[in-house]
Amino acid sequence: MRRLKGEDNSFLAWESSVQPQHTMKAVVLDPDQVSEPLTFDRIKSAVQGWVDQVEPMQWQLLSPRVGFGRPWWVSRPEIDIEHHVQRTTAPAPGGDEELAATIGEIFEVPLDRDRPAWQLWYVEGLKDGRIALVLKIHHAVADGTASLRLLETLYSADPAAPLPQPGRTALRNEQRPAPWVWWPLVLRHQIAALARFPSIIARTVAVTGVIRRRQKAGKPGYAEAFAAPAMPFNEPFSARRRFAYRRCDVTEIKRVSKAFGVTINDVFLTICGGALRDYLAESGQASDESMTAVVPVSMRPAETEAEWGNKVARWNVDLATHIADPVERLAAVASATRAAREVQAERDAWLQHDWMEYWPLFWLYSRVLPILGAKMKRRPMFSLIASNMRGPQETLYWGGAPIEQLISSGPIVFPMGLNFTGWSYRDEMAICVLTCGDQVADPYGIADRVPQVLAELAARAGSVDGGHRAPDRQAVSG
Repeated sequence: MRRLKGEDNSFLAWESSVQPQHTMKAVVLDPDQVSEPLTFDRIKSAVQGWVDQVEPMQWQLLSPRVGFGRPWWVSRPEIDIEHHVQRTTAPAPGGDEELAATIGEIFEVPLDRDRPAWQLWYVEGLKDGRIALVLKIHHAVADGTASLRLLETLYSADPAAPLPQPGRTALRNEQRPAPWVWWPLVLRHQIAALARFPSIIARTVAVTGVIRRRQKAGKPGYAEAFAAPAMPFNEPFSARRRFAYRRCDVTEIKRVSKAFGVTINDVFLTICGGALRDYLAESGQASDESMTAVVPVSMRPAETEAEWGNKVARWNVDLATHIADPVERLAAVASATRAAREVQAERDAWLQHDWMEYWPLFWLYSRVLPILGAKMKRRPMFSLIASNMRGPQETLYWGGAPIEQLISSGPIVFPMGLNFTGWSYRDEMAICVLTCGDQVADPYGIADRVPQVLAELAARAGSVDGGHRAPDRQAVSG
């Protein structure tokens, strides 16, 4: 058994029937490159091999008795393969748009908490006989960095690696501990949390002092909460989801980064903000006030990279969507992320994570404040979520079939009903847009502008001989 950390538990607490908190990791395969067809039955057998070999594929939530204490992960490898591996067909003609529509439909249904926290969808009907494997896994299991490790475990850089096979001996389900074992265990955790609480208060007071000193010195900080104008995607959600993605040349993104002396993350955020700006202008919703973004950034130290779960800081960044010129907008975004990096360095980086261990109190900050503030100020706490991840840089295979695309998206969290997620794979980055279908019916209205904004920046970069700043940590999706 593994007790969920406070940050992992937050994704369970935020979840509802209209706000599922799973992530999507989709790969597109070319099955013509292998001699034996990748049939649905072969896929199911191989997935059972995954479960036997990959620890988080066995995890099922164990709820606390009478609601007291934190949930735990318990090992339940005896899965119902018919539930966990599903099959669907993308609409004709089976291009990126049709695959995106299929992923959007898969996104809508929450995962069953009485089973291990994932499903795999086998998607047929893609162009040229391609197939897609869409892994739907709860965000409580893995952040972006842990998800990258999971993908590199499930797939292989060796084209000769065979499909995984189920173990010779069936693994047995872990059972709930007896009450005389369970209650002392829970009590020890509660006593330890109470003992740490005075130090949490002292650290909070210290950080408050750091914030005030920075404000008195006139230094910029995180983007202000409740400062962005309200948009349709900040309204309450329904369960409908719409999904879109466009693929961009990573070489071009790097060239822009180098030319203007900014980070890849700065370029990514500027692309997202520019696409959103152009979309809002065309739909008559443009504002002379800037959108803001919550930007997840990895906090995972090198020595803990093997851990699952979540270790993420959250920057609040101004996207400068009120600035028309793309290069000026890029400079403004780079200034905002530099300020965020400085703020993170000055503060107690782990304070927010530690507050999450006291979920009833942190819930007031993370859920009640956004809802009450939005009602009082008629503005969202922040506009949207935007994260990017440096994915695998070499070709991955599954059963000898090369993976041609990697597509990833995290969830939306009210009031941020728009999520941009970028994952690079080899020499391209898939930049994805997830929305509530009742708020933005066609996210391709945004996604189609992504390549255009990158092209504008690349054209301007061609005439610039800029310096190069070392990149910061990549943002992390779910």
